[in-house]
Amino acid sequence: MRDVLPIAVLVLLVLGAGVVVTAAACLTIAGARQVRRRARRQSAEAPARPAHVPLQRRVVWLACHTLSCGHLRTPHYPAGPGYVMCDQCGAHRRDPS
Repeated sequence: MRDVLPIAVLVLLVLGAGVVVTAAACLTIAGARQVRRRARRQSAEAPARPAHVPLQRRVVWLACHTLSCGHLRTPHYPAGPGYVMCDQCGAHRRDPS
C-alpha cells in the first residue's frame, strides 16, 4: 500500500506532461495555420495594377439645342473627328473649337 501513492503521483505527472506537450503541439500547428492564412489574405487583398488606365476625356460645356436638355449647358464629349456628343441626350453636333 505504501508503493501506491508514489506510483499514482508519478502517473499523474506523466499524464500532465503529456497534456502540456499535446497542448504545445496544437498551439504550434494553429499558429502556423493562422500565419499562412494571414499571408494568403494579404496577398489576395493587394491591389492589382491596372493593365490600362484610360485617359481623361476632354469635356466641352455647351448649350444643347434639344428639347430634352432645354438649352442647358451640358457636358459634351468628343464623338469622332470634328464632332461632340451630349452626355445627357446623346445628340451629336459639330465641335465649336
